Amino acid sequence: MSFLNELKRRHVFRIAAAYLGIAWLITEVAGTVFSGFGIPDWAFRFVVIVLMLGLVPILIFTWVYEMTPEGLKREAEVVRDEASSLRTARRLDGLTIGAIGLALAFVAVDRLWLSSAAPELAELPAATVSETGPVAESEVAGPQHLPNSIAVLPFVNMSEDEDNEYFSDGVSDELLNLLAKIPELRVISRSSAFSFKGKDIDIPTIGRQLDVAYIVEGSVRKSGNQVRITAQLIEARSDTHLWSETYDRELENIFAIQDEISASITAALKERLGLRVEAKTGEKTVADTEAHDAFLRGRFLVAQRTWDSIEGAVMEFEKAIALDPDYALAHAELALATLLLPTYGNLTLTEAEARAAPHVERAMALDPNLAEAYAAKGFLLWGQEGAYEEILTAFERAIQINPSYSDAYFWKANLLFQNGRYEESHSLAETALRLDPLSIRAITSYASSLRRKNRLDDAARELEKFASMDPVKYAYSRAELKSVHGKWANLALGCLDAVRIRRPKDTDDCLPIAFALIGLEQEALTIADSVPDTNAYAMQVLGYALQVLGRPIDAVATADKYLVEDPIDPWSRRNLGLALAASGDYVRARPLLEESWQRSNGRVTLGAEGVFWVDHAAALIAIRRAAGEVSGIDELLAAIRDNVRRYREAGITTAGYPAVGGVVDYEEGLADFLSGERQSGLALIAKAAEDGSFILPNEAYLQTLYDDPGFAPIRAGQEARQTRERERFLAIVCTDNPYESVWQPAEGTCEKFAAK
Repeated sequence: MSFLNELKRRHVFRIAAAYLGIAWLITEVAGTVFSGFGIPDWAFRFVVIVLMLGLVPILIFTWVYEMTPEGLKREAEVVRDEASSLRTARRLDGLTIGAIGLALAFVAVDRLWLSSAAPELAELPAATVSETGPVAESEVAGPQHLPNSIAVLPFVNMSEDEDNEYFSDGVSDELLNLLAKIPELRVISRSSAFSFKGKDIDIPTIGRQLDVAYIVEGSVRKSGNQVRITAQLIEARSDTHLWSETYDRELENIFAIQDEISASITAALKERLGLRVEAKTGEKTVADTEAHDAFLRGRFLVAQRTWDSIEGAVMEFEKAIALDPDYALAHAELALATLLLPTYGNLTLTEAEARAAPHVERAMALDPNLAEAYAAKGFLLWGQEGAYEEILTAFERAIQINPSYSDAYFWKANLLFQNGRYEESHSLAETALRLDPLSIRAITSYASSLRRKNRLDDAARELEKFASMDPVKYAYSRAELKSVHGKWANLALGCLDAVRIRRPKDTDDCLPIAFALIGLEQEALTIADSVPDTNAYAMQVLGYALQVLGRPIDAVATADKYLVEDPIDPWSRRNLGLALAASGDYVRARPLLEESWQRSNGRVTLGAEGVFWVDHAAALIAIRRAAGEVSGIDELLAAIRDNVRRYREAGITTAGYPAVGGVVDYEEGLADFLSGERQSGLALIAKAAEDGSFILPNEAYLQTLYDDPGFAPIRAGQEARQTRERERFLAIVCTDNPYESVWQPAEGTCEKFAAK
């Protein structure tokens, strides 16, 4: 008792209470401030540990010393009376009450007032539809953290059979789709959320990388017709479990289980965020469990994006439909997978469209409110004459139904870009990246948009995000970025970097153009021989490489070869028309280019696949003039100038290879020159060439430009740059070739270099 009395006399208990009150206040402030400034969680834990450890020395210090009006004195030297002891006690009590009061006030403001206001402030504008469709957060650069944001991680397969992984993925996939229909939630797309599959990464780190406030994770154990699903909702920053539940069910209706989980999570989120919209549940039931199994296997395969997986996905979706002909989502996904076969298979575009069309119609008829059905409809119509508005409407409707459908934003961005709506396309690419921040496709698309605006450092930072995820794709993308402003050797070196990472027998479609740009004709043609003539994109690249080499006759042969595979493909017909015009065969070229011009809705654009761009316009101008026709030329010149205006409004200055710099100056200069404004035209073309824009050297439709004396120094400057870049490349590969295991220069190339 005497020891306790001594503790009271020396105010040790009061000091402890005051210290704990102040420590509580400090931890509350630190937790909020550290989070706001992005300070790592370990720093907050460090503060808490220091405060805990600090209590012991404070108590020891209080036992030994006391602060007096005369200064700090040892306790044994202090002369106490009852009045002074009472004053000290009151001061300490006041300090304790004040600290606790401030802490309570801070908690009330932070957790009650601010959190109740957060949903109104952070509501996603993605659900808002303007004249140009849904737009989300497009004015702010870079992903922005939102309180009402969530990611559904792939549920862990706890079944004895590892082949049931498709089922556990499917459960989390369906749950994600249900939550994505809540307009007030930003739901991270599958590709980003599933990138953490099988990785030992803590929840706070995942939350920071995905920029979300909440995480859903769980596990699935399937045995025969029984399934146990465990799901939990976690606050990402603090790794705090807000809700968890285990469901033991029979598999007669897996959708009912998913609806039940979704409703529980929505209720938990509603309590935290004040959501006004419930998740839509019970929208689809499937009559056959095996059909749903096949559908989940199909989705599992299509996400892998390889030749084998896409073909396998088509087979699984077809099986699902055979088991349940009224399975709307399976019809939509089958259509989307089929339309990927021209890229990941041997179907031509025409064949793929013919196979996909019935499934799009069936999905729309079965479920008029299915986002995937509208996305498939947009894909199906892509490239068809006069279908632009209908395609745009389809993608906008998909976004309205599912505001977190990142693919729909991505596809709409591409559509707008191909039709010259560059700034809107950039904004949508930003939105797609926010919804799918770890998607390589979304990152490369946004980085390309930044590159076109000459924001090269920003583009490089975006590409770094997936350097370790896909080194091959990173090497290609970085090579294109590094080749801007006439650094063509960088393109060749980067393409070879990518080939070196892959198997030695592989090549890449960027190599023919890269070698052509630096004047290595034999190397370009050797690579070109390995390009498969059944792949439309590869044949387009090869044809353009031949034009860069100044071999338009060979480019015609290449374009003719692919057109035999798909004679009604509009992209192939357009490319053949340009190759024919380049070779001087205006008679065969004209109907193809006139057809392409009609498809373009009277617009010239940057040059994406399937649209009418400046070289097509220049070729058609030359063809009409050669026929003695003046009418119609002004509309083509006006279309080029209108495209230049849209460039400038969007801040675009550069393009991809082969026109790797000065695209705006080149197009404006070409329009001036072709309209008779010779001096201003040549000045702008010279400026573009100086910035690295490659001007095709042997196109018949540009002969009037080549014949002008003012073009001679421009040509000489381009040839000098080509020589410098070639020698820079050969200085690397002819001394100690780092690519020797996968590629060697042609015989005699290095001897010529050494002789110089």
